[in-house]
Amino acid sequence: MLPFLKAKRRVLLLDDDPSMQRLVSKVLKGEGYRVDAFLTGRDALRAIEGNDYDVLLLDLMMPHEGGITVIRELRTKKPELLKRALVLTASPKSIIGAVKSEVAGVIQKPFEQADLIDAVRRLSESK
Repeated sequence: MLPFLKAKRRVLLLDDDPSMQRLVSKVLKGEGYRVDAFLTGRDALRAIEGNDYDVLLLDLMMPHEGGITVIRELRTKKPELLKRALVLTASPKSIIGAVKSEVAGVIQKPFEQADLIDAVRRLSESK
């Protein structure tokens, strides 16, 4: 495919904080990514079923059905997607340690925009 005809890379963002959704979406859209943002793990899982995402950005700790829920479901239904998942979190290291070996990486909040862009680019280009 010619570079100028290349489809936008798709990113699924799961975060219950609307301001974080806006920030991450703005940063990644500025880099040419299409970002689909979700407030609940259930909504994110429905989207994963019907779409092909290049990268998943998952907030671990949410009041209802957060990144942990998505990771649990993907373990059994689509474990290959975990290799394209980044945990985006302010969670304590003990919680991160429980899932770190299953996902492609962890981005600790607050994060540097360049670190987010680099991590998403690395995963989307390795697909």
